[in-house]
Amino acid sequence: MKTCKLCGKNGVNFKTCPFNVNSKNPCWLKHNVPLPYNFENFTDNQLNIYDEPLKPCRIGNMKNGSWDKSGKCSEVGGGVHQICIKNISENTPNFSKLTGQTDWSNNRGNDNHCVCLGAWSLYNSKKKTNKTLKCNAIPKIALTDRYVSKFSEGWNKWNGLELPNQIKYGVESLVENCMTNEPKSKNLKKNYCRFARKHKSLKNSNLYSKHCN
Repeated sequence: MKTCKLCGKNGVNFKTCPFNVNSKNPCWLKHNVPLPYNFENFTDNQLNIYDEPLKPCRIGNMKNGSWDKSGKCSEVGGGVHQICIKNISENTPNFSKLTGQTDWSNNRGNDNHCVCLGAWSLYNSKKKTNKTLKCNAIPKIALTDRYVSKFSEGWNKWNGLELPNQIKYGVESLVENCMTNEPKSKNLKKNYCRFARKHKSLKNSNLYSKHCN
């Protein structure tokens, strides 16, 4: 008999488990484990926010951090784990707890982790982050209309815990973390401005005026 390997429900697998399909409280939120590879939807050959080949979030022998088999934050569906946080337990303390999850992030040691767009947005609405991201490991597709709120965990969505227009906190913190004086940041600026001009909460901001006007 098939069994959901996360919650133990009989007669289903993790793709068909009713606690995961169209649920605001999927069973993986109840466990201190990342989603298994074959539960998530990943894609190869992505570019990062600098229009360069996407780099792995995983370094060395780090434990699974919701990345693909190559260690990349390449998920295009499901929870859209696309934000690579360096040393999540130290750089973003209480990340999972402050975003309504179990306290798994403080138990990651020095490991990196691919987190959901919505969780990143919500966390930054509560705590300021600075130089906490592995920016070359964040896919360019994160800065596209597809991930505003299409999925339950898009920029503006996070399992019913989201704040109004929290996309502003998530996107602007990404840009502030990743914008540098290096030439490649011109591509980040281009990708950010193209995305932000379509969304009022991003366009009517000081950051947009600084980089896009």
